[in-house]
Amino acid sequence: MSNLWPDYIESTCRQNYSFFWSTDYLRNAYHCTALISVTLSLFTFYAILRVTPPRMKNMKTPLLIAHAWSTNLDLMLTVGSAPMLFFPSASGVPLGIFGSIGIPVKWQAYWGQASIFCMGVCFIMLYENRQSQIPTIKFKIKSKRVRQIYFGLNFVIAFVAILPFYLEDTDQIELRKYVLKRIPCPTIEFYDQKTYILLKGGEMTPFISVIISMVLIIFQTFFFLAHTLWHLTLIRNSNVSETAKSLQRKLLAYVSVQISIPLIALTGPVIYSLYADRNNYYNQAYNNNAMLLMSFHGIFSTMCTLLIYQPYRDLIKKIIVGKKEDEDRRTSMATSSYIGHHRRSTTGRIIPPVENSY
Repeated sequence: MSNLWPDYIESTCRQNYSFFWSTDYLRNAYHCTALISVTLSLFTFYAILRVTPPRMKNMKTPLLIAHAWSTNLDLMLTVGSAPMLFFPSASGVPLGIFGSIGIPVKWQAYWGQASIFCMGVCFIMLYENRQSQIPTIKFKIKSKRVRQIYFGLNFVIAFVAILPFYLEDTDQIELRKYVLKRIPCPTIEFYDQKTYILLKGGEMTPFISVIISMVLIIFQTFFFLAHTLWHLTLIRNSNVSETAKSLQRKLLAYVSVQISIPLIALTGPVIYSLYADRNNYYNQAYNNNAMLLMSFHGIFSTMCTLLIYQPYRDLIKKIIVGKKEDEDRRTSMATSSYIGHHRRSTTGRIIPPVENSY
């Protein structure tokens, strides 16, 4: 019992809790998710580096950066921190490697929150990349150095804006009293000494930090998106063909789908946490599954990248059926060559071989 907080009280209220409330369920589910997501992430890195065609060369670097931050957040959720959160409170216990090696939970939470904001910066980067490729747009970032400084500042803001809250010291014993009023019968993992409570509710510093970060990300994202749509749909220019505009619209749609589908995995648990907070609702099984949904964002993100863009789809198709097609092609060519040679040798004149239908 030495590894529990001193406010632990023996109770029978936890006897009806199911397997889905337990750390065993959540930890095993995290690890299974990691096996799939890490494999897909490594393959996606390979696909972006090796088969991105020249016509998409301007998208290669933004895609790599976005995928790197997506992989970072994915590993944080499933392997590094592997958090077990206790909604409706802002508290949790780490089940991953970082907790085992003694990294403070507060700084694990800081890195996770900063990583989510960095994903938002990647959304800006992808839309800015599309905006910069529209010939009719004059107001855009033309210098590579200016672009590096611009997005570098965005990443710095993502880390600095939320830092003041995490530098504050908190009295965990006092915060636990507030949480236990909202959750009178939490699962036993809540009493683990690694459990950390970020806030009791109503603190202004984290609220202001989150609002500043979200406003900056949303404003920039919608600016580049709206500016691009305006020039692709309403601005006419005789020097830009409709074919080129159609291709740009298609790439913009691809980027939007690539962003929106994984975003669902991140926003779903956030919406549930807001519902739980508003209604003072506690169900650890729902909490665990909400975090699992968030951890699926890595799988959704890599699948979107691989399936939306044609070069990566073609690579997958080649890996799955390519060898069989190559063998069929060689067999057909060998058969055609043999028939042609046989006819020439028997008739003394050249007869065209059977046409290859592939």
